[in-house]
Amino acid sequence: MNIFPIFQTILYTISTALLYPVVIMLILLSLWLVLYSGGFIAEGLKRRQFRKDRHLANFLEDIHTAKQLPAQLRANLPLHVSNYAREVSDIIDNVQLFQEERLEDLNQRQEYDLIKEVDKIRLIVRIGPSLGLMGTLIPMGTGLAGLTQGDMAQLSSSLILAFTTTVVGLALGITAHFFSVIKERWVTEDMRHINLITEALVADEIPEEK
Repeated sequence: MNIFPIFQTILYTISTALLYPVVIMLILLSLWLVLYSGGFIAEGLKRRQFRKDRHLANFLEDIHTAKQLPAQLRANLPLHVSNYAREVSDIIDNVQLFQEERLEDLNQRQEYDLIKEVDKIRLIVRIGPSLGLMGTLIPMGTGLAGLTQGDMAQLSSSLILAFTTTVVGLALGITAHFFSVIKERWVTEDMRHINLITEALVADEIPEEK
């Protein structure tokens, strides 16, 4: 008894069943990326204006004196940077043991959160083209099966779906790659700001070890 046709039928059924989830995922990722693009562009314009008008290093003395970010900085810096500065101020105000360790932990957690945001975009760089390839190969199998039966309409429909999913998947990958590159630069910039703010806030607060 030849069981290979049975395995072939099972694999074909599984492959065909994956077509709808693949198409739905491509649509959802496209919608998410469109929404993300709006916030990304707005943040990019805000950052560009901040770099053009002022530099954080010019406000270090003000930050050290007030033990918090000046209002004009809070209005222009990203929200997570402002929240980080507030948490550092809270740790300094609440004098307790292991203050330096708490600050280091906060700094590392903030860095981890920033990297995690970049990783979300990096996932789409890989997932988008992979889903596009799956969306290409699955309909091709269905189309070839229709061709053996002389169903040219099914073949034509399958080819259209295969090519469109390829285009969408590649577009997702290219767009997400562009966003990830810019986002990495923003993370580097934010970490530099975070470290500067930390140094300005904790100066003379934590005694150096002898």
